[in-house]
Amino acid sequence: MEIEKSVLGRIVPTAEEQRRIDKAVSELTSRVKKIAIERNLPYEPILVGSIAKKTHLTNPDIDLFLRFPSSVAKEDIGRIDKQIGREVLDKPEERYAEHAYISGIWQGFKTDLVPCYDVASGKGRISAVDRTPFHTEYVQKHLRKEQGDEVRLLKRFTKGVGVYGAEAKTHGFSGYLCELLILKFGSFVKLVGNARKWKAPIGFWIEGEASKEFDEEFVFVDPVDPARNVASPVSPETLQLFVEACREYMKKPSERFYFPREQAPFDDITAKKEIDIHAGTLLVELPSLGVVDDILWPQLRKTGVSIQEVLDREGFEPRRLTFEADDERNLILVDCDVAELPTTMTHIGPPAKSPQASNFLAKWEGKGLSEPEIKKGRWQVEISRKQRTPSAFLAKQLRDVRLGKGFRRIDELTVVSGQKLLQKKYRKALTKHFDERRPWER
Repeated sequence: MEIEKSVLGRIVPTAEEQRRIDKAVSELTSRVKKIAIERNLPYEPILVGSIAKKTHLTNPDIDLFLRFPSSVAKEDIGRIDKQIGREVLDKPEERYAEHAYISGIWQGFKTDLVPCYDVASGKGRISAVDRTPFHTEYVQKHLRKEQGDEVRLLKRFTKGVGVYGAEAKTHGFSGYLCELLILKFGSFVKLVGNARKWKAPIGFWIEGEASKEFDEEFVFVDPVDPARNVASPVSPETLQLFVEACREYMKKPSERFYFPREQAPFDDITAKKEIDIHAGTLLVELPSLGVVDDILWPQLRKTGVSIQEVLDREGFEPRRLTFEADDERNLILVDCDVAELPTTMTHIGPPAKSPQASNFLAKWEGKGLSEPEIKKGRWQVEISRKQRTPSAFLAKQLRDVRLGKGFRRIDELTVVSGQKLLQKKYRKALTKHFDERRPWER
């Protein structure tokens, strides 16, 4: 199709860029190998990732692994990797996956220098990074040359519709999963045509079946290790979005699926209209933790889900959550169907014959809006409700919110609602929450 051809013209590296990539990889590998020889360090540099598999897009990342014998202690491989990374790369920054590693810049390309162990196979109880070289070898062996471009189309498509990346922030499709899907279906168009009909649970494999049962709704058995599900990071919401995108693309193909317009923030009038319509909207502002995304996002999501649960138990009927994070703050946005609860509430006490019944009566006799009485086997009493709006209630309920580890030092929740939500620093999160258009619809 002409659209796919046009997209490839924008995402496949030109001959000149490919020469730059090859030169950068060759010189980085040579330098790191030279350091190993000069200092008698026990590692072998190996190129992995999309460049090694020839499925990379323009301006790719370089993934160079330092493979150590399993006899070297874990702390030593991390120490050596960090030392070399800081010495070789520009703007080095320490990251952590299975092992500590260094991310930086080499000849203009974002580069990860990652230590791993030289293991016998990709099976068994080994780390994800130790398995990566086997993934690279598998794709190199099985992916036909012309299928490299099919993978590139799928990667750009998943990036465009917002489902690319297995990290905690996205819960989406890894590059390796994209490559396996093309191996399974043969081409991008055939995959999309099939995926538009997917209904969970979904399971695929290339070589043999899984060696264990998986709980996830989307399963793609790793041909390198049949006890591993390559699709495990993909959330149900991400999978649903991908299926919807495939269905809409087959109806009306467009480059918007690959290159959507950026989400323009609401203007003041639109933002105010949304806040007026959704009066039960609140935003929780949390401090920046200064940690990498894979550490931040699980904590942010845990906090958000707990906030949602606390509001739901009180009867505010919260809907979906939206998260936004930058270097200055972390934001959790939720809108509730119930913007204000009645002035009174029924306070449920212990069972009628409970030993705690006397304490309940002593506390509430003559002090509630009604006298305590037994209904459906439990004591209850009508009392005044102290906090009637979601924001007022949540601001007083910090003790009930299960905060992510990094947020537990805060003394109170910063809860924003009403016209205060119109502040510019919240506009991106507000737009993200209420602009229900899909990326390709903008």
